Amino acid sequence: MDFSHNKHNFIKYLPTNNDKDIWKMSISGVGFQSIKPKDNYPPKGHPIGYTFNPERGRIIDEFTLVYIIKGEGKFLSVNCPEEAITKGDAFLLYPGEWHSYQPAKDIGWDEYFVVFQGEYFDKLLNKITHHENPIFHIGINDQIVKHFSEMLDCARAQSSGFQAVLAGIIMHMIGLIYSINKNQDYGSATMQKMQEACVLIRENIYDKFTPEDIAESINMSYSNFRKSFKQYTGIAPHQYMLQLKLSKIKDLLSSTEMSIQDIAMKLNFESADYFSYFFRSKTGINPLSYRKEIEKQREKAKKNSH
Repeated sequence: MDFSHNKHNFIKYLPTNNDKDIWKMSISGVGFQSIKPKDNYPPKGHPIGYTFNPERGRIIDEFTLVYIIKGEGKFLSVNCPEEAITKGDAFLLYPGEWHSYQPAKDIGWDEYFVVFQGEYFDKLLNKITHHENPIFHIGINDQIVKHFSEMLDCARAQSSGFQAVLAGIIMHMIGLIYSINKNQDYGSATMQKMQEACVLIRENIYDKFTPEDIAESINMSYSNFRKSFKQYTGIAPHQYMLQLKLSKIKDLLSSTEMSIQDIAMKLNFESADYFSYFFRSKTGINPLSYRKEIEKQREKAKKNSH
């Protein structure tokens, strides 16, 4: 079963602020793109300077990190001859350096990307990466997908200090990619499948699908999948799904004005009553009380800061 049709493209280019001068780094854009076979690439939504014709390539003034979690395509730059890109590859674009990349026309790909710049990144990336070899074969990694998801959430909200939060996430992500690439420790074929399963669960948290569907999508029998998943994560697939749902519920209760009914519907609970029962059984408090407590603490913090 393929869940990719449920994924929504999200492309966000961001304003910079005084944080750039304080932290010596800034993030210009972040996004997720699911490119279907025969789709035009890149899709609409990128401002002038960031869109390009893959046949002609382009030069930009910032670093960009692109991570492919599905499909395949190709990459080339002025310093790197054309190379095939497959699922689980990340590649780095350097400022001021001509490059081009695109998914295979008959296959497509799913990509995360982040565009960033600053003195810190100049020094770090020129020490730990090579212009002749900007591709990292890191495999599917749930932690990296989680970092990209956090950046997308942060870019949507654009709360005070969001640039510093984004920069911190990127620094962590670069360290993780460097470590995996250095040690080539993205694991056995089974471990890769478990990482893929974790990514599928995370990316389709709003959709109705079961552990059996996941097993099918990664070409494993359900009994093998369940056993391997429990060995890898310490809990059964269903429990893992519920943990992620609980985390997402807390996020929606604390950071949005969505009603309890709407949150229940969004996360595919059969009713608002069952949703409230589930939340209370996991946290000891009902969803409205949780939201009020968050609001109370938020107001207290605001008073204390004046």
